[in-house]
Amino acid sequence: MKRYGIIGGTFDPIHYAHLYIAYEAKEQLDLDEVIFMPAGKQPFKLNNIVTDSELRYDMVKAAIEPFDNFSVSKYEIDKGGISFTYETLEYFKKKSINEDEESELFFITGADCLLNIEEWKEVEKIFSLATLVVFSRESMSQTEIVNRKKIIEDKFNKKIIYLELNKLEISSTEIRERVSQNKRIDFFVPKKVMDIISENSLYTK
Repeated sequence: MKRYGIIGGTFDPIHYAHLYIAYEAKEQLDLDEVIFMPAGKQPFKLNNIVTDSELRYDMVKAAIEPFDNFSVSKYEIDKGGISFTYETLEYFKKKSINEDEESELFFITGADCLLNIEEWKEVEKIFSLATLVVFSRESMSQTEIVNRKKIIEDKFNKKIIYLELNKLEISSTEIRERVSQNKRIDFFVPKKVMDIISENSLYTK
């Protein structure tokens, strides 16, 4: 049985913390592959202004080049409309079945999802399709994460995995701000991602 991790996000832009999280998830969970899923339209971020999806896809593709067992999917971008997690997981489960392959899915996301996951569409279906894997966010203390994790586990009778990671204080928002201020970002993103940002004049005022 193959074990796939799916890590979704806007990736506007992707940065080293994203790569670190994906790598540690692969190692700690013994995953065969980690699939990066650049978001289409996210239901809780409909009013956000984001970079063109093709450019975000290109940045992810460039960033993961040096890593074995990392891939990127255009499913949510090509699907169009609002992206719901349960639909993405259904797609990959059906894809495995069509390829006559047994698979186990792990959905990797920030622990702040535990604060509103009960509001997600078809949340019970999400838990039936994949194991939820969360990593720490600055907005939540470890105590709060552990407490919320237990509440959600008890409510849905499902196990949630909490990844123990070193904290890398990098945010896409900060990177966009630094670019707009003409500050260096090579500490935060791979060179090929910087090239795409520069060639397309992304994040400039």
